[in-house]
Parts: sequence; structure tokens; C-alpha cells
Amino acid sequence: MSERDWLDERLSMGVKLGLDNCREILSRMGDPHLEFPSIHVAGTNGKGSLCVKLSAASSSSGNITGLFTSPHLVTVEERIRIDGRPVSPVLFDDLLEMVRQASEERPAISPTYFETTFLVAMLAFSISGVDRAIIETGMGGRLDATRLVDADLCMLTTISMDHSEFLGSTLEEIATEKAAIHRPGIKMIALQQTDPGVIEAIEEIAGEDLLWWPYIQTSSNKWESYDSLVEAVSAFLGWKPRNTECVWPGRSPNFGEDWVEGVTTRLSAAHNAESLESDLNEIEVPTVVLFGMSKKADLRKSLDPLVAEISMDHFFPKVVFTEPISGRNPAVTVEELSEIMEDYGIGYEVEKDPLKAFEIAGSIARELDANLLVIGSVYLVGDLLKYVVERDELNLWEVLTAH
Repeated sequence: MSERDWLDERLSMGVKLGLDNCREILSRMGDPHLEFPSIHVAGTNGKGSLCVKLSAASSSSGNITGLFTSPHLVTVEERIRIDGRPVSPVLFDDLLEMVRQASEERPAISPTYFETTFLVAMLAFSISGVDRAIIETGMGGRLDATRLVDADLCMLTTISMDHSEFLGSTLEEIATEKAAIHRPGIKMIALQQTDPGVIEAIEEIAGEDLLWWPYIQTSSNKWESYDSLVEAVSAFLGWKPRNTECVWPGRSPNFGEDWVEGVTTRLSAAHNAESLESDLNEIEVPTVVLFGMSKKADLRKSLDPLVAEISMDHFFPKVVFTEPISGRNPAVTVEELSEIMEDYGIGYEVEKDPLKAFEIAGSIARELDANLLVIGSVYLVGDLLKYVVERDELNLWEVLTAH
């Protein structure tokens, strides 16, 4: 079995929260994760945007910077970036072999897919001699493998209902899991929350190490809303960035806006109620929606914002439902989505193949002189990004370079 086949085999293991497996494998490899300081970021939405901006600021200040994020859009290497650029497939494969060998030492350990990519990242950062790592939490925080990094600063973005089957059924429980990335004596900066229970949970965990940061988000400054925070972090760590321009492939403003000829296209990785509501509220011109989503524990609750906006707002003349191809979880079927929409009398079309659905939605938008919004899953965005790269013969690594 090849190393990549072994990695793909990890997908069937699903999610397994806990630190023991990675702690032991890291020990067998010489604890590479302790060779550099890390900024550890958790939260429900906005983690990736904040992380890529921090990475750009760090690199611009002269630091060799490692960036670990998940999931990936097209290729697994993009989870691991050095100074904004995904590591090469050759390096990834070499380090993956080292992780596999370490895991197969007796007693053998079977890391999950996420754990394996995290372990590869730690080796990549060590071998590349990074001065600083920016680490995005995978899920939760307390039992997420990334909790093992040597963090000298912890950061917390928004808290909302997500992954409740793993993290808890209330906002307070989810906040407790995510805030547990805090290390005693290490500063934790948290975006100001509004829910009293969430505030109390975070304050109870972080105590005197906690710094609340004001968070003002409007449709005009969503991407820029983290800039002042990144400036504060730069001052705190003594960075002097010269240029912090960056893109978050598939997610930052204007990325992919020219993918459909004659149609302004917007991509959104929004996939839970909070982020869907936020992004749909930003729409101010007629917009065709291409929507696909991975399975959710409570599908109807997740779709409430979509249904509410589309049924009440004249900005959405048509919805096209599709099914993402990639992703850890299976897609919500177009039949399930149609059943929900039929209750509201909303106009829609269905096409299981996301690539065909993209062309259909683009044609409708062009005919209606409307914009196009792709939303519902980061995996849907990834499917379309891969398609456009192949269609337009683009250099994938250049497209995926963040800064």
C-alpha cells in the first residue's frame, strides 16, 4: 500500500477526539512540534481568515512561518504552508512516510486523517526551520490534536452552534471546549461575545490571561474586521510587517469573481447557521444561489437562515441545489433540499453534479443579469476550484498560494 493510499484509508476512521495518539507519535519522532512557538486559534467561524492574515504578517516581518489549516479545497498539501505556499507533494510524501513508520512502531497506533496531516505539518515546520507557526484548531480545542503545540498566544474567534454531536448541545458547552486551548500563564485574546453563558465559560477558563477584543463586523468590512487584531498581535510579538496583503483561496473577497464569463461570482465557505445568515445578509443585488452542503446533525436548523432569506428577500430569483463531491461526510441530497424548499414555494433547480450545476447556475445568472453566489460547503468551493483550474489550465500551486 502506498503512503497516499494509507492516508486515504484514514478517512474511514472519521473523527476521534483525544491527544494520546498524536502525543505518542510526536514523541517517537523527537517532538518536532516543540521546536517553534505557535499561535493557536480556535472558534466556530473566521479561524482560517484570521490565521492566514497572521501568517502574512509574520512572514512579512521576516519570520519563516508555518501555517496549518483544515480542511483543504483541492489537495492535502494546502493544509501545510510555508510562508503562504503549500508544501510540495514530494516533501509531503517523504514526511508522510515518516509519520506512518512512527505510527507502526509497537504498539501500533492508528491516527485519523486529520491527526496524520497535523503530524506531517509538525515535521514540515521543523525541517523547514520555521520561526513561527500559525495553527488552526480542527474541531473544538480541548481534545483537538493541535492542543499539543507550544503556544505562546491563544486566540478565540466566534462561538456558535456547530459540530454539536461532538462538542456539546449548548453554546456554553461548545465555548468551554473551544476555550480550552488556553494554557495557564499564556495570553488568550478572544473576540467579544454577546451570549452571557459563553462569556462566563470563557472567563472561567482563561481567567486573568484573557483579553477581550472588540469585534465589529459589517457587510463592508467582514474580511478586514481582523486587521486591527492582527496589528495588535504584531505589536505584542514585536513583529514589524512590511506588507500583509494576502488571499484566502476560495474564501476571501473577489477570489473567483471572474469564474463565470459575464457574471460576478462570489464564493462562500459558510456551512452553519451563523455563517450562512451573515453571508446571505450581505447580498444587496439580484443573486442566483448555487447551494450544496455536507450532512448535518440538524439539517433544518442549519438551513433556517437560507430559507428565511430566500423566501422573504427579492434579491434571490433562483436557487440551484447540488451535491459536493469531496468531503469527509456525504452530501445532503438534492432531494432532501428540495423537500425543505417545497414547503416555502421557492423557485429552484437541481443538479447532482456540482460542475454541471455550476454551469447551469452561471447561465441562469447571465440570463437574469444577476450575480452568482456559491455557498453551503467548503467542499463545494473546492470542487469548483479544481474544475476551474483544469478548465483554464491554471497553476494550482500559484492559485493556492496565500501570500
